[in-house]
Amino acid sequence: MDKEVKQHITDPALQTAPQEPAAVEPAEKPTRGRAKYNKFALISIVLTVGAWIALSFEGKIALAISVVAFICGCIGLKSSTRTWRNTAVTSLVASAVLMVVLTAFLIVIFVGLNSL
Repeated sequence: MDKEVKQHITDPALQTAPQEPAAVEPAEKPTRGRAKYNKFALISIVLTVGAWIALSFEGKIALAISVVAFICGCIGLKSSTRTWRNTAVTSLVASAVLMVVLTAFLIVIFVGLNSL
């Protein structure tokens, strides 16, 4: 029995080489799936500019457009590049300012003046 144990230890066919870990490929950045959100950032900035232009003609329509632009800007924050995310943030700020000013105007002025 001693011979069998020694033979088992010294026999190269029975010895197992340590397993090397498999080469791990680096994970690719998932930019392809996030590129679809670039459109929302572009749409939001166009709608925000449109809302500011519409403000010259009709306040309620400008408010509605700015709400849609704000929603598109929120979706556009998931864009693939920093430039598009900055565009979405700019649109968010501009449309939020328009919403706050118009809402304050519509509530305070119209409700205030109609109650007198």
